[in-house]
Amino acid sequence: MPVFSLTAINPFGLTDVGTLAAPALADIDNDGDLDAFVGEVFNGTLFFRNTGTVSSPTFAAAVANPFGLSNVSFYANPTLADIDNDGDLDAFIGNADGNTLFYRNTGTVSSPAFAAAVTNPFGLSDAGTQVSPTFADIDNDGDLDAFIGNSDGNILFFRNTGTAGNPTFAAGIQNPFGLSDVGFLANPTFADNDGDGDLDAFIGNLDGNTLFFRNTGTATAPVFAAASTNPLGLSDVDSNASPVFVDIDNDGDLDAFVGNRDGNTLFFLNDSSAVFLASTAGNDILTGTAASVHDTVSYASAAGSVTVSLIVTTQQNTGGAGSDTLTNIENLTGSNFNDNLTGDGKNNVLNGMNGDDTLNGNAGADVMIGGLGNDTFVVSSTGDVVIEYRNEGIDKANSAVTYTLPVDVENLTLTGTLAVNGTGNGLNNVLVGNAAANRLNGGGGNDTLDGRAGADTMLGGLGFDNYVVDNVDDTITENPSEGTDKVSSSVTYTLPANVENLLLTGATAINGTGNNLANSITGNSANNQLNGGGGNDILDGSTGTNTFTGGAGADIFRITTAGHIDTITDYNVAADTIQLENAVFTALMGTGVLAASRFRVGAQALDANDFIIYNSTTGALLYDADGNGAGAAVQIATLGAGLSMTNADIVVI
Repeated sequence: MPVFSLTAINPFGLTDVGTLAAPALADIDNDGDLDAFVGEVFNGTLFFRNTGTVSSPTFAAAVANPFGLSNVSFYANPTLADIDNDGDLDAFIGNADGNTLFYRNTGTVSSPAFAAAVTNPFGLSDAGTQVSPTFADIDNDGDLDAFIGNSDGNILFFRNTGTAGNPTFAAGIQNPFGLSDVGFLANPTFADNDGDGDLDAFIGNLDGNTLFFRNTGTATAPVFAAASTNPLGLSDVDSNASPVFVDIDNDGDLDAFVGNRDGNTLFFLNDSSAVFLASTAGNDILTGTAASVHDTVSYASAAGSVTVSLIVTTQQNTGGAGSDTLTNIENLTGSNFNDNLTGDGKNNVLNGMNGDDTLNGNAGADVMIGGLGNDTFVVSSTGDVVIEYRNEGIDKANSAVTYTLPVDVENLTLTGTLAVNGTGNGLNNVLVGNAAANRLNGGGGNDTLDGRAGADTMLGGLGFDNYVVDNVDDTITENPSEGTDKVSSSVTYTLPANVENLLLTGATAINGTGNNLANSITGNSANNQLNGGGGNDILDGSTGTNTFTGGAGADIFRITTAGHIDTITDYNVAADTIQLENAVFTALMGTGVLAASRFRVGAQALDANDFIIYNSTTGALLYDADGNGAGAAVQIATLGAGLSMTNADIVVI
């Protein structure tokens, strides 16, 4: 029986194709190795030519819709088969409309050329929506029969009642021979994985699972047993599983490629010599085989969290499953609790399962699978692969090498002392640098980029991004129309182009300057100089005795704390506004433009409700909490003298 081990995502040069990867592999050019065709939702079928060897594949960069194939409009799901028995491979591509498009190969076995598409040929018919065709000689009569999965989760069987060279398909039969509805989005394939001479069925579904229907009948009269989910070491691939089985490394057994919703193709190596060992509650001695590098110990049944390291070859206390001794073990599967799994120098597969796990592959090109929970991945090699699926928690990678977050991992911290770089994905990421000069690129999403020490380069990308600046040589790049962004700076800072807002942090007297946008600039607890530049800006000194310069535009000067006197150097009565916080200036109840009765131009309050006073001789702006009562007025700001100030210049917030 095969033993599958997830060893890579997009292996051998395959790439993320976009959305809903549907792989098919075949020797299209008759050079002895397997080439890859991967269907995708929007761009049709991408072709990856194998430029390696029969046992060591290397896929070249993708070419869309080669050899005369075409974009099938939506949801391409390809398969290849010699349907007319002329020695070359023809192409069939399912689409979202429920049709199967047939491209006859009118070229040669080594130089394919596909004729224009024919819809539902040879008696095939519309099979529903989002259909996935495959062909197999299920009854061992020498011709190829058709099985087409659809979005309802069913398989339609079209028996070939013609010949190997002249097919004729009978009317479709739903879920024959014991097959059953697999949920939604059925993606079938057939292979003799158990080597008994008949074809077994593997059907991917919307949930990301591959269901295995063992053929307990014969090569000519199939009978499929009840399904088992993700057998033989296969696993959930998140969503929209699209499996295919081929001998990619020419070792005599069938390996698995499974496409998923995110456009990735996951590779499960078949190593029949590998062993899968389950730890018990006692003190176990768990020994793998010297012939395999894919032996696995599982702690899935542990009663609590486990801590296991493959570096340790003597007895180790796992915490939740006794004290075990592991020898010749390459892979670890955790428990349903918060585990700590550590690899060695080999290419390990660490699967955290449920819980908030920490996975550390150490040296080697490791595969780390977090599972449910808020997981932490320690990345130390550019060959490390991290796998997370959506809605499985908030996860983080700690990387000592330049790293790009995979889909469904939210946060990245760069570790070590080298000048390495970090790139986010389409989620709302938190990217944190190390002490060196890092380059952080947020990608899509509302990201937070914190370079830490070092002269860092930060690019937010699309979304409402936050930057943390702590070095005067930090640089930020934002493009137009990429969202409303903010810088939090502990050093004197001038906003770059296309960044809107600035917050000064810390307790040091530093300064902040805006750009030509409508900026919001907020000071820290010290005495700051805030300069809006062009645009309609909001300047808020926070605490401290601050100096405001609005610059061009209709600016707002915001005073939100007491006990200090701010200076406004260029107040323009015609354009600018002063905002006062009523939680601080409590006599100013309500919000909006200050009532005329509460404003006075002069040296002091004359009425009981003269709460805000502008002294046009000195330029002082005062707050008098009791008007002309016994309490003294307190100066809160200094403006230019002789301004034609009115109550309309003051807005209560």
